[in-house]
Order: sequence, then C-alpha cells, then structure tokens
Amino acid sequence: MLAPVFLLFMLFLVGAGRLVEAQGEVNGAARDAARAASVERTLSDAEDAADRAAKESLSGECEPEVSLAGTDWKEGALVRVEVTCSLDLGFLGFGAAKEMKGDSVVPLEQFRRVE
Repeated sequence: MLAPVFLLFMLFLVGAGRLVEAQGEVNGAARDAARAASVERTLSDAEDAADRAAKESLSGECEPEVSLAGTDWKEGALVRVEVTCSLDLGFLGFGAAKEMKGDSVVPLEQFRRVE
C-alpha cells in the first residue's frame, strides 16, 4: 500500500535533483560564455564566441539561447550574458519541459585580443 507513495516520492527526488543539476549546468554555460565573450575585440565576435562556448558547455543537453543584452561594449565595461535552455522532463513520465535561465557578469578584458 505504501509502495506507490514511495515510488512517487522517489520520482519527485529524481526530478528535483535533475532540476538542480541542470540549473548548475546552465549557470556554468553562462559563466563560460561570458568569459569567452570578454576577450573578443568586437561585439559581433563576442556574440559568436559566447554562443559557441555555451553550446560546448551544454554539449547536447539542450539548444541554448545566448543573449548579451545589457552589455556596454567599451573599455572598463561589464559583459552580461544570459543563457536560456529548455530542459525536457519526459524521462519522469511528465510530458513537460522546464525553461532554465542562467546569467553571468564579467569585466571586459582590458588586454583582450589584438590583431
């Protein structure tokens, strides 16, 4: 009689653990993307580098959307990156997805790449 309740509790724990792990992965991808963007010379190069870094960091977990909105591309400024990713919870038997967001702010590298 307690077996179904125990099984539901275990599914809840697995789902909650996966959500916490996924949030950490998305935050890490945002950190990597911000760092990759901060060493580039132009905003367009920074956007490309941030996108590549986030995709490498998440490596098939989901298709990340990377935004550098709020970044002021001038000396002494900060690079703001937000990574959004949709986590599929289908493995738990739910047909749902949870949108995960991670953000990171790093200073624009003073000695960034030069040609």
